[in-house]
Amino acid sequence: MIEQNRNPERDDVLFAFHQTCDNPTAEQVSEWTRRYPQYADDIREHAALRTQWSSESDEPGDEPDESMLARGRSHALNLLHSARQEAAAAQNVSEKTWPQAVSAAGFDIPRLARCINIDRMVLAELNAGRMRLPLGRRLTDALTEVLGMSAAWLERVVTDLLAGPRRLGHAKADEAPAINTRSYAEVIQASSMSEDEKHYWLGED
Repeated sequence: MIEQNRNPERDDVLFAFHQTCDNPTAEQVSEWTRRYPQYADDIREHAALRTQWSSESDEPGDEPDESMLARGRSHALNLLHSARQEAAAAQNVSEKTWPQAVSAAGFDIPRLARCINIDRMVLAELNAGRMRLPLGRRLTDALTEVLGMSAAWLERVVTDLLAGPRRLGHAKADEAPAINTRSYAEVIQASSMSEDEKHYWLGED
């Protein structure tokens, strides 16, 4: 409807008619046209439309046909497929090993050490499965941010590295070879970093 033909009073009357008469009867139409004779034609027209809509909604034809059901099933399957793909992608990320994640981020151990500004020996010890958990908060934050992984993932892969260390200690005659591991703090203290850098990585400032 163009602006100059708008009639606010008529619009209000028709809105009130719709609100009051959900499925208008002949008696209701007669009553409203008597109350608002100037809008009688509009009231009758809207009453006819409401009656038509009501009858159409009651027709069996509104029941979903086979094509509608097929479209619905297709849409549901597409949503399910997308959800499974997203779940698989998330699982693949969480299942990356330490070497895979480092490589995927475009690093090797020396470059990763330079990126987070830590002595490469610290990461070499971690990489070789010789650093015990828990890791320091600052190293955890730095590695998870640069590699785009979670803290839970980092803890898991470090546990895996510890379970398969690359160097064992000397075996005693009556014992299996011992695994030479050190705590995070011990590795930091044994590094060639300055005291200020060690304090930083140990979270002492």
